[in-house]
Amino acid sequence: MRLNRIKLEEAATYHVMSRVIEHRFIFGDVEKSYLHNLMRRLEEFTGCEVRTYAFMDNHFHILLHVPVKRELSDDEVKRRAKILYGKKKYALMERDWEMWIERGCENKVKAQLDALRARMYDVSEFMKTFKQRFSIYYNANHDRRGAGTLWHDRFKSVLVEESESAQVTVAAYIDLNPVRAGVVEDPREYRWSGYGEAVGRGGRSLNGICKLFRGMDLNKNKVLAQYRKTLYYEGVRKLNEFTGAVSKPGFARAVTDKVLDESGELSVPQLLRCRARYLTDGVIIGGKDYVDRMLNEHGQFSALRKKRGARRMQSGSCEWGGLCMAGELRSS
Repeated sequence: MRLNRIKLEEAATYHVMSRVIEHRFIFGDVEKSYLHNLMRRLEEFTGCEVRTYAFMDNHFHILLHVPVKRELSDDEVKRRAKILYGKKKYALMERDWEMWIERGCENKVKAQLDALRARMYDVSEFMKTFKQRFSIYYNANHDRRGAGTLWHDRFKSVLVEESESAQVTVAAYIDLNPVRAGVVEDPREYRWSGYGEAVGRGGRSLNGICKLFRGMDLNKNKVLAQYRKTLYYEGVRKLNEFTGAVSKPGFARAVTDKVLDESGELSVPQLLRCRARYLTDGVIIGGKDYVDRMLNEHGQFSALRKKRGARRMQSGSCEWGGLCMAGELRSS
């Protein structure tokens, strides 16, 4: 059964993710480079903002902020279209527009520009274009004509409250993916993630991470240090309490303690541990009042789910700093 998806008219942030069919490992460095380039072009085209991301070998995660839709001039729409489609394809589009105007069909030009506008400031349109354009690229370069869908299912989407606690929690989960998967020991070593890119190159990824820390007057270097403390605190290796075997890969306690000792105490809200499925199987994450309000304001939720209301995120005796969720955890 599919979970209800919620999409706001107001500014909102979503944790979106998608997996390749049959969990196939098809994303090598070349494919991840294409995904990264496409993601950045879609940022420019749609006006959405990537806070952080992780491209793994068979799936991806993006923390995507969608601002309120605003009116754009024809020139701005054309500028964005050129970024998405590239000079060659855009030149063909421009030639068609000129031809239509010469024939007195300005309405066709307007209709196409309006269709482009409709794809901006929208999480569904961002993901639709992202997955479709990658599929076209991958199929063309791997002789997959008529091979069927590339993706396991429609993309998952979790609405994340516009609070520092919720935003940093979900961002850390995303940037810890390569550590949990055993690909790298230090998240800064993984180049196909927001944190890895922020440390290595700065730029947009660093700006995205800076926007997570809304209530802190820190420079960019201090933001990275603060976020690193969060990653190491959140990414501690989990051990089976009976056997002592590793149940969830991560950092050894001594490594985490060293990072925290070197950089001081955490001043962001204590992000306590629970099952990662909260961040993928839910549909809303935030404070209790926020989750309850979203459930009541949007009609796609059943009366039973509204009656149950916000459910506190917890694991055993630990909680995620008071964060709650809407949605049911799956059994596996």
